[in-house]
Amino acid sequence: MLSGCLLIAVTILSSCKKKQSKPVVLEECKVAIVLPFSQGMEQHWRQVVQMSSDNQTVAFNKLGYGVKLTFEWYDEEDPNLEQIAKDLARRDDIKAVVGGLYSSKAIILANQLSKADKPLFTMATTEQLVRAYSSWGNLWALTESDITQCEVLLTKAIQYGAKSVALIVKEDDLYGNTFKEWFAFQAKELQLENRGVITYTDDVEAKTKAAIDSLADYIICAPSEIKDLGVIIETYRHNRNKSKLLCSDMAYGINVINQLGKYAEGLEGVTYGSNPESGFDVAYKVRFNQDVSIGEAQVYDALMLIAYTSFIQMIKPDLSFKMAMRELVSGKDATTGGWRAEDMLQILQMIAHNEHPDISGASGNLNFDTKVYTNVLSTTYYNYIIYNKRYIILDYNSTDGSRRSEPTLAEWNWKKTQMQNIEDTSSIEHHYPPLDENWALLVATSSGWENYRHQVDVLNIYQFIKKHGYDDNHIVMIMEDDLAKNPKNPTPGVLISRTNGPNVYENAVIDYKTSEITVEDLKNILTGTHTAKLDKVIESDNDDNIFIFWSGHGTAGALCWLNNSYGVKTSDLDGILTEVQKKQNYRKIHAFIEACFSGSVANIVNNHDGMLFFTAANEQETSKADEYNFDMDVWMSNRFSATLQDCMAEDCKDNKNPDMPLRDLYFRLFQNTVGSHVCVYGINGYGSLYESSMREFLE
Repeated sequence: MLSGCLLIAVTILSSCKKKQSKPVVLEECKVAIVLPFSQGMEQHWRQVVQMSSDNQTVAFNKLGYGVKLTFEWYDEEDPNLEQIAKDLARRDDIKAVVGGLYSSKAIILANQLSKADKPLFTMATTEQLVRAYSSWGNLWALTESDITQCEVLLTKAIQYGAKSVALIVKEDDLYGNTFKEWFAFQAKELQLENRGVITYTDDVEAKTKAAIDSLADYIICAPSEIKDLGVIIETYRHNRNKSKLLCSDMAYGINVINQLGKYAEGLEGVTYGSNPESGFDVAYKVRFNQDVSIGEAQVYDALMLIAYTSFIQMIKPDLSFKMAMRELVSGKDATTGGWRAEDMLQILQMIAHNEHPDISGASGNLNFDTKVYTNVLSTTYYNYIIYNKRYIILDYNSTDGSRRSEPTLAEWNWKKTQMQNIEDTSSIEHHYPPLDENWALLVATSSGWENYRHQVDVLNIYQFIKKHGYDDNHIVMIMEDDLAKNPKNPTPGVLISRTNGPNVYENAVIDYKTSEITVEDLKNILTGTHTAKLDKVIESDNDDNIFIFWSGHGTAGALCWLNNSYGVKTSDLDGILTEVQKKQNYRKIHAFIEACFSGSVANIVNNHDGMLFFTAANEQETSKADEYNFDMDVWMSNRFSATLQDCMAEDCKDNKNPDMPLRDLYFRLFQNTVGSHVCVYGINGYGSLYESSMREFLE
């Protein structure tokens, strides 16, 4: 009997021993979390990180090997954020950084982490962040930029029956700039009347009243701080009329409700979130008895992507994080589930077998653009309203199938439709004498390293026309000339408009510094009037053409001149052109104006014969920078200028084909200058754009 019991005990012990398995040892990877902690946000971040970590642990344990993410926590609102970013950048034990809910903080992180090529996964949505750091290749933006959010807000207004809109944003603010720069363009494309882009500094209440007084059907509200949002809402409720508010994602989050209290009630707007089909919001609610706050789905997905990428590096140790991540997000094999532990296990198994799954997460599909792998290609937007201190989701909007031509590289590619109607004026008689000589006036109106692109665009045009018949005796060039020897220039004496492009400063003859020239001087230069100050002017006759290229900043009704926002007003330009016309020292004048709101100044040319002005933007729009040089920390060109140079270089190369009609040049500029509407002024007094070409100005 005893031996039988002993046998049973041995059998049981033997069975237990067989069921015991060797503990799974996971390779630790440390991730820094840099997100705002105030107003209850820290608890939400810690909850979603724990949720992600738990699911990853289950998946890797079932696989039998893999990685385990560990975390260090930092408050992105810490006044020492820049030093924190520097420390994280130089630490070899930090695998990646997840952070930057707010754009101003994300820029600080990106600036430091990029220097060490350490990956940053961010929820910040400003266009400038993505464009500035796209060439780095290790910025992973988990949402589309605010270009898309602005489009979604305007589309929502249309769905509510709006015919007119206005925008209120903070002046010179990183977050607000994207809305400010794209609002007028998108409103025109969507055939909405733009009642104004109202910007505030410290005068939030006054500017809110101005937005209300615009009587727009909807006011798009994109403030940069919650406290500003509170002032806007309070002012709106005390002065409301027919206008209604639609808020950006700044009005979404537990911190908004906690901070604004009763003023948050009834707010409606748009924000990015999780894909409703993923079930993430429901699972989060069940686990924590709280609604998901802004950015949590994206944080979850960021951690999931870091874990997958680190696992790829375990299998392929020769791959850098950047290259392993690119391999991961390029996967086009079987589409797999999503964010749950069982989904993760399936993905890990495919990766282990050298397959390349198409990854999805809590926020939806995680495909990134294939040019620089900068930001995710599609985002789900919530239409929310605050009711009884809770966010109620009214509906969802996906960016798939939008009006944009392709959602790549921060989605600033649009299918533009609102083209200017250019009539054929060949029936209107214009009598011009035979052409004798060509003259050029080239002007860059800004200074400083941060405005690099304006002078470089002028220099690029200078080099181009020098190849096409102009000598320095027939060119007057005005620029501050403070870039070639600028302390920030990594290659003194060299200025480029394209990465690895030619030195456009080489042999340049600059006649006057911008700071030396006044409006009166401009008039004298164009009318050929020598003064004690002006030894070089345009000495043209009535059988000579004058080519003008102007690049700088602009504001509504004026072109800036250095720090003077109203350096050359519409009335100033009208006075200059009137004197030129009286002097009759030109045959034709063709000008290209690269500046924000340039149409609001150039439209005066409609009063003058024989003058044609192409502008980078219409009366209400900003123009856009083109290519950012990460090493130099500058924009190298403007979109309109770069497009103009590409058009002319392609069609006038070696002077073989300069006959493209100006109507076609306008069409090319319009289609390729994305973000603003290229306009033409002076057509009726100039002649047919179908019959005229650039040949007359390019020998």
